[in-house]
Amino acid sequence: MKFTPIQLEDNINVSKSHPLSELLWLVGGLILLVGLTFIVLGVTADWAVSKTPVKIETWMGKLALNQFPATESAALQQRLQPLLDQLPLDSPLRQYRFRIFLSETPEVNAIALPGGNIVVFSGLLQQVKSENELAMVLAHELGHFAHRDHMRSLGRGLGLAVATALLFGENNAASELASKALLSFQVRYSQAQESAADQFGLDLLTKRYGHAGGATDFFSRLAKDAGNKLPYILASHPHPQDRIEALQRHIKNQHYHLKKTLPLEEDLAEPQ
Repeated sequence: MKFTPIQLEDNINVSKSHPLSELLWLVGGLILLVGLTFIVLGVTADWAVSKTPVKIETWMGKLALNQFPATESAALQQRLQPLLDQLPLDSPLRQYRFRIFLSETPEVNAIALPGGNIVVFSGLLQQVKSENELAMVLAHELGHFAHRDHMRSLGRGLGLAVATALLFGENNAASELASKALLSFQVRYSQAQESAADQFGLDLLTKRYGHAGGATDFFSRLAKDAGNKLPYILASHPHPQDRIEALQRHIKNQHYHLKKTLPLEEDLAEPQ
C-alpha cells in the first residue's frame, strides 16, 4: 500500500503575526514589567528609608566617606552654618550633625553622603564666583538630605540590581535590555530629585540673604559648556538650562527679589 502523507493547511508552529509586531509586544511587555518592578522597588525603598534611623545612616556615611580623599574644611563649614540656622526648629535636618569636606579633585561637583557629610570638590570652587552661588550649592545639597535622596537612591540601586538578576538572570540579552530600561526609569527619578533639591536650595538661599540673587549664576556658567540637551536624556542631572528655567519660574511664582551678590572671600577664592 502506498503511503500518501496528509498535507496540513496550516502550520501550527508558525505564527501568523508579523515578526516585528511580536517583537514590539515582547519589548512593550518587558518595559511594562520593568516599570512595575521599579514602582514596587521604589515604594519598598521609600518605606525602608523612612524606618532607617539617622544613627544607622551616620554609620553608613562614615564608610562612604572613606571612598573620598577629602579633609574637613572650616571655611566651608562657616558658609554652611548660616544656612542651617535658617532651618525651622522642627526640620528633620536638625537630627544631623553636618560636616563638610573639601576634596582636591578637578571635578565640578559636590556630593551629599549619608549621615550629614558633604564633600565639595575643588573644581567646583574654581567655578564659583560669589558667596551666594556657593550658598546655593550647599543649600541644594541640604535639599538632598531633607528628602533623604542619597538613601533612596542607594535602596533603589541595590533593589534594581537584585531584581534584574532574579527576573532575567545574569549576563544575557534579556537582563541587559532590562537593565537599560531600568536605567531610563532611574534617570528620570534622579533628575526629579535634583530639581526638587534645586527648589529647596532656592528657598533656603532666599531665607539666608533675603533675596534670590546668585541662584542661577553657577548653572548659567555650566550651561555655556553643556552643549545640546540630547546627551542629558540619560544623565543623572537635568540640563543646566532646564534647571535655570525651573528656578526662574519658582523665583517669579514666589515673588522673590534679585539683588547684588557678595564676592567670594579670600579664604575660598583659592582652594585650600
